[in-house]
Amino acid sequence: MPQYLADIKQTEFFLNDTEAHHACAVARHKEGDEIRVFDGTGKQFMGRIDKIQKKFVRGTLLAPCRVRRVGLDLMLAFVPNSRTGLEEVLDKGTQLGVNTFLPLVSERSEYDVLKKYDGKNERWHQIMVSACKQCDTPFIPNILPPVRFTQAVADKVPSLLAYEAEQTHTLAWGMEQLQHPQSVRVYIGPAGGWTQEEVALARSQGILPVTLGVNILRAETACLAVAAKLL
Repeated sequence: MPQYLADIKQTEFFLNDTEAHHACAVARHKEGDEIRVFDGTGKQFMGRIDKIQKKFVRGTLLAPCRVRRVGLDLMLAFVPNSRTGLEEVLDKGTQLGVNTFLPLVSERSEYDVLKKYDGKNERWHQIMVSACKQCDTPFIPNILPPVRFTQAVADKVPSLLAYEAEQTHTLAWGMEQLQHPQSVRVYIGPAGGWTQEEVALARSQGILPVTLGVNILRAETACLAVAAKLL
């Protein structure tokens, strides 16, 4: 059963604009139909449509749905190589259960996400909403404003760095070294990889370089491999 992003109150829900159009014009729901709604923060209910107006739906909440959540809050701090690559990470990462995305600019960036950020946030949000609807999760990830890698590594949070030159220490090893935190940030570099200066800076901030396996992965694939391995 499809689900719809709703404004959920104590006993009612409301669908607006795109979601109302999807429910009524596309899925052709009528007054009296039961649908599933979610608010993006973990609330998910079965509800009944009571009133349909143009680009607006009002309904009654019937019963909460059983919600499952992944056991780790994972932040992917990644250097996107293109608009399509960034959107692929948002889409597939949301489906895998990533909690937060942090786009980065590094020394070898090919796509300056800092310049592309204005006007894109709503599009990126909608990509994550669509992914939530696809995989039936009520949790919409956070996407933070893009920053430079040198700025991001100053944050004192449990962190790992996916590094193609590392051959021994794995993600599992890194999580052990961090004592299996409830939340972790993993840095994934651009197509050209991290510079030696960036790796040294990460190490100086207590960030542990790890390998993702024998093969060198595309940046987007590396993001999804991290999520699949950890979640």
